[in-house]
Amino acid sequence: MRSLNKNSHNHLFIKLIPYLLFLGILGITLLSLLSLVGWNIFLEQLSHFKLQYLIVGLVLFALLLLTRKKLLILISLFCISLLLAEILPWYISLSPKPGNNIESIRILSSNLNTQNKSYSKILSVVRKEKPEIAVFLEVNDAWIKQLDSLLDILPYSIKKPNPYNLGIAVYSKQPLTNASINLFGTDKNNSIVGNFTMNGQLISLIATHPLPPVKPTFFHSRNQQLDKISQYIQKLKTPVVMVGDLNITMWSPYYKRFINKTGLHNAQKGFGILPSWPTKASYSQTLPPFSFVLAIPIDHCLISPEIKVKNIRTGSNVGSDHRPLIADLVISQEKK
Repeated sequence: MRSLNKNSHNHLFIKLIPYLLFLGILGITLLSLLSLVGWNIFLEQLSHFKLQYLIVGLVLFALLLLTRKKLLILISLFCISLLLAEILPWYISLSPKPGNNIESIRILSSNLNTQNKSYSKILSVVRKEKPEIAVFLEVNDAWIKQLDSLLDILPYSIKKPNPYNLGIAVYSKQPLTNASINLFGTDKNNSIVGNFTMNGQLISLIATHPLPPVKPTFFHSRNQQLDKISQYIQKLKTPVVMVGDLNITMWSPYYKRFINKTGLHNAQKGFGILPSWPTKASYSQTLPPFSFVLAIPIDHCLISPEIKVKNIRTGSNVGSDHRPLIADLVISQEKK
């Protein structure tokens, strides 16, 4: 009798498998859709994992195909298409990329973290990549002392170190005119603004690092800072390059509001998602071994429409929990 009951339960479970897979796909899709309108801190956090939703959805869909339940497969296929619609456009560019023979300017942005002591790694990366402008975030006095060794190749700098991961520095191959520290409505979270030239055209640079939205006060601070920067950009008469760890992904409603107000474009469009955080950090014992599966793109290079992208990518591990972001930019000739 027990054997019969056990076989009956096993048979029932096997019959339920297609429906459990379908419910998993449906649940992930609803979660993704719900995060599109998630303006509160909890729902907004859910918006950042669109790539992970798609991967899980595809795995469940592959298993569902084996069940040959046509109706469930058709509905699930529609759900997968909704998940895919959030990812695929980042790998497609409708505008032609600048040719390799066109002169570009390279900008490197790297969140270093004050706990990271792997000084030689980022110094080696900068010397190898040879950026015209390098932006460093979460730097303290010890980091500034190390970064100053780059003054032989990046002789112009403006920096504001801070012991609590609020420090920022910009090193440049060319003079940064009107360079200054701007708080953008925050108490301590420094940003750097200034101007540089690209192919004879004056460009406004904004290097910034809003607080991570790990608690309500930081969440509101990040959103307030982005709003203040948006107002600042709307008053500028020059093309803009904005770089840094923005602690937000392109799927957040707050990011989309910022883009709509400023008219900026993400340089990553057409080059992929480029997840930059978290990565294995040399100083951290808390990140789990498989934390890379949760990696999301929170380091960004945002540009005005007249600035084009020759290439953009993440760099090698520099001992921080972030990978550097490296962008090669070109100004349209007609705007010269």
